[in-house]
Amino acid sequence: MAGLASDSTKSAKSLAKQIARQMAREPLEVLKTAGRQVGGAEKGEGPQEFPAGTPQGPSVQEKAKIEAQGQRQLAALEAEIKEIQKRKQEETIVKVQEEQALAAQQQGQKKELPNVPSKPSRKFFGFGKKAQAEKQKTRVERPLPPSG
Repeated sequence: MAGLASDSTKSAKSLAKQIARQMAREPLEVLKTAGRQVGGAEKGEGPQEFPAGTPQGPSVQEKAKIEAQGQRQLAALEAEIKEIQKRKQEETIVKVQEEQALAAQQQGQKKELPNVPSKPSRKFFGFGKKAQAEKQKTRVERPLPPSG
């Protein structure tokens, strides 16, 4: 395995040296073929000419066939567009109905919930309501002495 790797590196080095020598001897040789490679033109390749006996375009029957096929494809595509538009419209209607149903359901849930305090009040148990009401009326806040 090591022998194969060293042979390939030696051959790659020798190939690189050979190419460098050739480029040094013939520097403009590369430029001669570069124009054809970049432009894509080959020798003898030019505009194609048809013989005089063959027609250049499709015949009248072929044109009519192509036109009919194009009309059928156009009609099929238009029908498909209409179907897609109809489907989208139905989807939007369904979405609006779902949103309305969800909103109505949420409103119904809000009305059903009773107002339940977290803790029962300890203020008015049923006895002494009058006294506690009077006490609330005459209650005065007392200032706290400064701590210091």
